[in-house]
Amino acid sequence: MRVLSAVWAAVAAVVVAGSPAVAQAPEGVRDVDWRNAEFTVPRVGPCPQQPVPFTDGAAEVGDWVYRFTPEREVEYADVTGEGVEDALLLVECGPRNAEYSRALVAVTEGPRPLGTVVSPPTWRQVPQSCTVQDGVIAVEVEDFDTGGTWTERYRWAQSAQAFVRIDA
Repeated sequence: MRVLSAVWAAVAAVVVAGSPAVAQAPEGVRDVDWRNAEFTVPRVGPCPQQPVPFTDGAAEVGDWVYRFTPEREVEYADVTGEGVEDALLLVECGPRNAEYSRALVAVTEGPRPLGTVVSPPTWRQVPQSCTVQDGVIAVEVEDFDTGGTWTERYRWAQSAQAFVRIDA
């Protein structure tokens, strides 16, 4: 549906302007080289939502240092139920020379942020991986102090335009 809208906009531009126009489909999340892209990163621990220009999976914006969690792949799934794949990214952020907080964030095509799926309250608890089934995001969280792990489940709440925990 979104591609058809872009095509109709291009046709209208040709009719109005009398010259060719190029229709550009929205960039799908699988087309993005996330570790070398600039996009708005949702809140990660103490770091605010803001545009971040990544190079080789790392970036600095103001006093904040961002990086993709090493050795973790980007996950792709439709987490909003809109029929469009979204990207789930494990991103770390913190002030220079300090411990980083880690969060699982979701970004959709454009790319534009959907929000933070989970950002534990302390840097000692970190999301390690996720799976998605029927719109439910299962996140494995590890506690560095105890070595224990547990699974938390989240779902996109259209009415709140945010991810909500559904197993609490």
